[in-house]
This record gives sequence, C-alpha cells and structure tokens, in this order.
Amino acid sequence: MFLTISPTAQKVLKKYTDNKKLHVLLSFDDGVGIYSKLQATCGLETNFDIIIVNDTADLTDYETAIDSSLGRFLVKDYSLEFLDDETYLGTDQFNLLVLSGQYTGIIDNNVSLKDFSNYTPNSHALMEKTDLI
Repeated sequence: MFLTISPTAQKVLKKYTDNKKLHVLLSFDDGVGIYSKLQATCGLETNFDIIIVNDTADLTDYETAIDSSLGRFLVKDYSLEFLDDETYLGTDQFNLLVLSGQYTGIIDNNVSLKDFSNYTPNSHALMEKTDLI
C-alpha cells in the first residue's frame, strides 16, 4: 500500500512530516480510540482525519504503518480495508484535503487535519465528557 500525496497537499503537511518528533496518523474516524470523537452515525460514510501527535502520544490503536510521498503514516490495521493499494491524498478547488483510491474513487472528500502535537499524556484535552444515551 502506498499513499501518494499531491504537491498542494504536501505543502499543508510538510511542516509536520519534517519534524522527527511528530507522528502522522491517517485515522479512520470510527469512534475507536482517544482521537475519535465520533459516537455513532446512521450514515454509510467513511471519514478519515490526519492527526498530528508528538512522540509521547498514545499510539495503541495505530499498529500499522503505510508508506507515503512524505514518509510513514500510522493507521488502524482494519482501516486498510477502506483504502486501495494506490491511495491518493490531494486537495480540491477549496484546498480541502481529499482522499481517493485508484479503484474506489473518492473515499473522503473532506479529510480534517487535527494538530494535537502540543498535548501531553496527562492533559486529558482529548478526552471530553460526552452525554450517554
């Protein structure tokens, strides 16, 4: 599996991928883990985020690495089933990040970029209390 990143998307991500103390996560937003705020959805949507974390971050759910034009991205192992062997990260006319596959077409037309690189393991900033149904 390889993630090809367009030159315009590279401009957005380069400052993170050049810093060896940071990890880049291509995170399937499915409610699993501390970086996902999704609780439930009735849609058949596939949502991905690019999450930037520092070298003290909890990477428990991100056990697999994929190569990209900008180096290694970490992913949840089971999220690979939503990606093609040749996956592409580009931008649209509004400079939104778009994830697409060689065979599947558009996977996510609005990939969020979340920079959590300043958070420490004890900050609890990611773990907000939510209402239970």
